[in-house]
This record gives sequence, structure tokens and C-alpha cells, in this order.
Amino acid sequence: MKTKIYSLSAMIFLTGICFTITSHATTHTVQVGNYYFNPASLNVTVGDTVKWVWVNGSHTTTSGSIPAGAASWDHPINSSNQTYSYAVTVAGSYNYVCTPHAGMGMVGSFTAANPSNTLSVTPSNQNVPAAAGATTFSVTSNTSWNASCNMSWCTCTPSGSGSGNLSSNYSENTSTTARVATITITASGVPDVTVTVTQAGAAPTLNVTPASQNVSQSAGTTNFTVVSNSGWTASSDQAWCTATSSGTGNGTITATYQANTSNTARSAMITVSVTGLPDKMVTVNQDAALGINDPASGTFSIYPNPVTSRVNINYNSLNSTPEEISIYNINGIRVYGPVVFSFSPAAIDVSSLPDGVYFIRIGKDKAEKTGRMVKTH
Repeated sequence: MKTKIYSLSAMIFLTGICFTITSHATTHTVQVGNYYFNPASLNVTVGDTVKWVWVNGSHTTTSGSIPAGAASWDHPINSSNQTYSYAVTVAGSYNYVCTPHAGMGMVGSFTAANPSNTLSVTPSNQNVPAAAGATTFSVTSNTSWNASCNMSWCTCTPSGSGSGNLSSNYSENTSTTARVATITITASGVPDVTVTVTQAGAAPTLNVTPASQNVSQSAGTTNFTVVSNSGWTASSDQAWCTATSSGTGNGTITATYQANTSNTARSAMITVSVTGLPDKMVTVNQDAALGINDPASGTFSIYPNPVTSRVNINYNSLNSTPEEISIYNINGIRVYGPVVFSFSPAAIDVSSLPDGVYFIRIGKDKAEKTGRMVKTH
């Protein structure tokens, strides 16, 4: 009965050990023969097992002085009971004997030390995408530990005890550049362990608005809005129009244009580029010169232009030859005239016309002259 009780006690302690020690415990074998234990003394670690193995004779392994809290034992070692295992759960010095042969010097001992703290974390790095998310590291340890991250965009499980998982949450990376966060795990008595979260950069983006800017014939500036997460460059294909040459991220492209002194409207194309993306093109459309001179037939000019209420049409030939004057909108629909004028400059009230671009025609058939007028409020 006594043997059964000791066996039951050993099973209970072995079960408890499974919840408190690591899986790297060692089994130490002691041979039991006629009047000896071999080895007679051992150094073990809490969590290890001491196993007595019969060689010959009839003996026991019986605990003597042991640490407080440790389980005592008394077990026969003979041809019918050839092994006995004892799980070490308490640090300290253990002495044991073979009861029948203790007087013959058949004694043994072992000293148990608390296990050294252990800490390892795997993998050493987790590669994650640019989108926000979470990733996990595996912690193997026999003690409590703490963790911290060196980047505000990445947080982690702050602490734990024993083996388990360390979770890391990361925010979205809106930059095209990859970034790295270092997580440091610390435990008493062991070197710190560091692991990293490497987050990919976002795909480059680029948008430029508006698609075009219409400007007057006078010199000036106009702006385009850039929305991007990357560095960009901009260039104009016309010498009379220059643009902000480069920028990073969201910004503004300022197009600076010279006065247009010709009678023809003109356009400059600005090309905006980001590495890895198709170019974006926007245009600056500039009006032609507002006055029109016709050296072959005398001076022909329209002023003020743009006009708000009354426009003057200067054409020297009107003083000698009356001519019809008509005004057309950009759709070719006549909105004024024809009215015959016989003096220059001819003054016309256009205050009732909607804002827009109009064409003033003098004369008819092959003899007509045409100029452009801008009506504004």
C-alpha cells in the first residue's frame, strides 16, 4: 500500500510540472547495483527527472533529508521493480539511501538548482503590406517578459508570462517608402531579444487638376493642384510658359505665362511625372492678342477688350466708306446687327450680351474684317 501511495504522489507532482517548466527537462539516470548508486551524486535542474535503474541485487531508493515542499519517496529497486522516476520540483539538496544497505555506504544525493531564465522570439522579422493590419510572433520562455516598439505606427503586446504569442498592430503606410519598426522583448537574467516588422510602401499615386486653365492674353500666373504620395516633376513644352519644376506629395504647380502679342490663341502642355506611373498632362490655353491690326486696309482695333458695356471699333475706312457691323457668338449665331456705320470709332452697347467670346464682323462677302471680343461683367 505504501508503494502505491508514493507512486500516486509522484504522478501528481509530474502532472504539476507539465504546467510550470519548459519542455527541455533532462532525465538523469542512476544505476542501482549491489551496494552502490552510480553516480552517487548529481547536479540537476528543477523540472528534471532522476531515474533509478536496477542492475542487480534487491535495493530501495528512499529519500532522507530533502528541501521543504519537496515530495518524499521510498521505492524498491529489484528485478520486479526495475525503475523508478522522481520529478524534481523544488530547488535544494536531496539525500537518499538504500534502506537495507545504508550501513554499507549505499547512499546518494543530488542538488537541484532553479532553471535559468530563457527567452526566444520567432521569426526575427515579419514582412507586412502597406494596408493596416496585424501580425504575430511566437515567444518561448520560462519567465515573465515585457515588450515595446520604437515606432508610433506599430504597437505590440506589452507583456506576458512564459511561452505564448506576441501580437503587433500596424497602421496604414501612405508613403511609397517601406518602413521598419523594432520590437524589443526583455526578461530578467537573459539578453534582450529584438524582432522587426517591415511594412511595404504604398503604391505611388498622382492626380493633377484641373485638366486645363484658360487665361487671358496678358502675362500672369495660374495654378494646378497636385495630389500625390510621391516626389514629382513638372515641365512645360513651350518657352512662353514655365511651371513649378518639382515637389513631393500634395502641392501646387504654378504656371507663369508671358503676354500673347499674336493674333492667334496658343496652348502650353505641362507634363507631370512620378516614377512608376503614366505621366499626367494639363494645359494652359491663352487667348490671342485683343486688338487686330490690318496694315493692308488701315487700322482695325477693338477696345476695351474685354468689355463690360460699350465697345469701340476703330477702322479707318469707315470714315470714307460706310460698312455693316455685326456681332456673332461662338456658335456662329448673330446677336447684333447688321448696323451700318460711317464713322470711326463705331461705339456699340453690348451690356445686354451674356459673358463670353464674340466675333465682330465689318463689311460683307470678301471685303469683311473679323475681330474677337471678350464680354465680361
